[in-house]
Amino acid sequence: MRRRKYSKKVSHLSDIDVTEKALHDVAVIIVGLNARDYVRESLSTVQSSAWADINYELIYIDNGSGDGSVAMVKDEFPAVQLIANADNLGFCLAANQGARAASSRYYFFLNDDTIVHSEAIPLLVRYLDLHPEIGSAGSRLLNTDGSDQWSGRRYPTKWNAIFGRRSWLSRIFPRMPALNDYLYRDEIERGDPFIADWVSAAAMLIRQEVFWHVGGFAEDYYYWHEAVICDRIRRSGKEIVLHPQSQIVHHEGKGSGARPYPVQRWHIIDFHQGAFRSYCEHYYLSGLHPLRLMVGTALTARALALIFLTRVKAWLN
Repeated sequence: MRRRKYSKKVSHLSDIDVTEKALHDVAVIIVGLNARDYVRESLSTVQSSAWADINYELIYIDNGSGDGSVAMVKDEFPAVQLIANADNLGFCLAANQGARAASSRYYFFLNDDTIVHSEAIPLLVRYLDLHPEIGSAGSRLLNTDGSDQWSGRRYPTKWNAIFGRRSWLSRIFPRMPALNDYLYRDEIERGDPFIADWVSAAAMLIRQEVFWHVGGFAEDYYYWHEAVICDRIRRSGKEIVLHPQSQIVHHEGKGSGARPYPVQRWHIIDFHQGAFRSYCEHYYLSGLHPLRLMVGTALTARALALIFLTRVKAWLN
């Protein structure tokens, strides 16, 4: 699965004038691919949110869908600013593309397979207005049955290769202290806003000037891009917050269409490559650092095991 390289990369503040007066309070930016019905639902719930005195703009970037998504947005949501790419540019390039088209104080990045509770986005905007030390805030993502997706995380340690959000050991021992700590379970269940290492880009609000100061989303990442941008925001001197009262239902993994084995294999490889690169960046691991070799070996072994299991499952089906 290959993605075409985008000719215009965002680099620091080079192509955005952040001194230009914003026309809106928040731009809701959705990147979509072959998810027409989910996109319709996401756009509808954004438009029906309890905006009150908050002025918003809605931008949809389509990454080369073949399911009629573009025509649907044109026909049913004429107020939405539509960007139709001929190819799949990936999330980060398309999200940066949407941010460049926006004229708002805040950018709210939203997955295309979400249902937005009416107060979710306005709540985050008002929270950041009151807290200038916060650079970005994330919503609490829920499954359709109301259970948590644990959308705030600590930065991974070596233990999270074993006790990750979806690992089989985490399913057997779901209340392990290492897992609870990694997923901020206690903090989320308390319900008050709290400082996190990083939050999911499926529902993330970022200040315009902070977004461009760190260079936008890292366009050489697919997986782990939210961990990378949050890490860079924190290094710039701003904090990251997860606000559990801002709630959004997320049909996780449904927004990009079906995933046959070759696509699943690509996702497994990219996920582990991204994990390795972001881990090395966060912990400043040079090319000769012994921990770099250990982490790389462990992630490679994990990726190969998952590819094997995915291949077996595909054969059985």
